[in-house]
Amino acid sequence: MSEGRRDLAIVKIEEEKLLGELREKLACDLPGLESQLVAAPPFRAGSFSEEDVKVARRASVMWLMYPTAEGWEGVLIKRAPYDGVHSRQIGLPGGERDACDESDLACAIRECEEEIGVFVKKEQVVGALSPLYIPLSKFFVRPFFACLPERPNFILDEVEVSEVLFLSLDRLCSEGLWGDYEMKGVLVPGFELGGNVVWGATAMMLSEISDCCRDIFRDTFAS
Repeated sequence: MSEGRRDLAIVKIEEEKLLGELREKLACDLPGLESQLVAAPPFRAGSFSEEDVKVARRASVMWLMYPTAEGWEGVLIKRAPYDGVHSRQIGLPGGERDACDESDLACAIRECEEEIGVFVKKEQVVGALSPLYIPLSKFFVRPFFACLPERPNFILDEVEVSEVLFLSLDRLCSEGLWGDYEMKGVLVPGFELGGNVVWGATAMMLSEISDCCRDIFRDTFAS
């Protein structure tokens, strides 16, 4: 076996080990609300009731991650302009659950393919993250976590998505990621990405993803 092939085989084994640890983490040890609140806007507290959550519309989103030559990378989208509360905002691919969706996961897979042209196989989904209620749009959102073998080709639904953004896992898990940004006249936790501010529900989901990945991928960051 050549040196290059041996190195590639070692990398593949290491990736499978990392993803196995990640599956275990997502199955039984989610940081949940404690992690989400790190990135929560101050006006979220007291902005909704238990009844609001019970009657909320269901939605699902997908965090896509894959290895690159520089390290692991994830995908965010910038919503296209529309007459709604999330116009031009940064989010994860996803949307409202339809009657045709047999599960929250099926919704996330369908929406991911419709919005950015990436079909995710069920076996590529390593787990689900903590659900999150979004008061402004009245959605109860379930995020899912999928790992692909390489960066996919993206075909955007331009009605829904204006841009795909890439976020390295190294940066997402870095100590100095979070800052304070003025949004809607209030300082909120967030970070800049491609000239945009990532904040709100998306930031809360990413905070949990960061906490789930930090210890598992720590050796990747150190290398």
